[in-house]
Amino acid sequence: MKKSILALSITLALFSCKKKETTTDFTATDVTGTSVVKGNVNKNVITPNGVGAWTNTSRINMAGVVVTIKVNKGGAQGLYPNSTANGADVYSGTTDANGNYAISVKSNATGVSALITIDGFTGTQDTIINSVVKTGLYATYFGTSTTRTLFMGQNTTFDHNFTATNVSSNPNNITIGTAQLSGSISMNMALTTKTGTNPIINIPTGTNVAVPAGITVYMSLDKDPTTLVAKLYTATTDAAGRYSFTFPTVAASTPGFFQNATIWVADHAANRDTLRIVNGSNAPTTAGPSGVFNNSSTNQGGLFNNENRNATNFSFGGFTAN
Repeated sequence: MKKSILALSITLALFSCKKKETTTDFTATDVTGTSVVKGNVNKNVITPNGVGAWTNTSRINMAGVVVTIKVNKGGAQGLYPNSTANGADVYSGTTDANGNYAISVKSNATGVSALITIDGFTGTQDTIINSVVKTGLYATYFGTSTTRTLFMGQNTTFDHNFTATNVSSNPNNITIGTAQLSGSISMNMALTTKTGTNPIINIPTGTNVAVPAGITVYMSLDKDPTTLVAKLYTATTDAAGRYSFTFPTVAASTPGFFQNATIWVADHAANRDTLRIVNGSNAPTTAGPSGVFNNSSTNQGGLFNNENRNATNFSFGGFTAN
């Protein structure tokens, strides 16, 4: 009997040792999740204030602005805080047509430190009147950055309102006024004269007469005081062949402004009729050949505030028959 009890005790001892040898080792798991960083980006524009003046506090949403988010992998508030991981994860996105962005970022339950950066840019501070955009002066829109702690499963919002800062090369203190330029356009017509019984005399060079009403006249000013680039104006001739421009310009001696203009007419398709003078009086015109009155131009410089440049007259450059 004693031998049986001893054998049973030895068997139980061996079984107990075998169970300890099959214990499963600990396996590390990834306890990270995601967070969403989102927001809106806009910039200020100039709009009428409703009482005859202007305000620069109105805002429009900005599309295409770059947003980046950097999360360190190691460190106290890194993605893997108890590790020796090096480097960082960088996420990026751009704002949509409504100025909104949303970027998914890997985070954890204890909180990761995320550096959110909204890039700046250079553009124009525009004016909006009745939904029509008037391009304005160039300006710098400075970006911004902030650090947020992100927890898995929780989102955060970071907005930014850009405010224009004029580029230093812009003449910010210019005085804008108006100037006028006017003149007349003529065209060369054939001419015949007759006195009494004398035969008709043809004048080979013809004579210059005022162009018809409605001829388009163009003027290009080398620097518009608002956009700081060349600007094109148009006018039409009246029944006497006259035209006139009234346009914004700057005061004389304003740095960077010459205010030179080129005025011209394009080719004009018409007949070169013959004018008739009989006994000193105008007679019915005789129809002439069809063709093109060739384009012509003239230049005027120094068109500053309060300038009234009249008698800027010139003629079509000639006639080419078909």
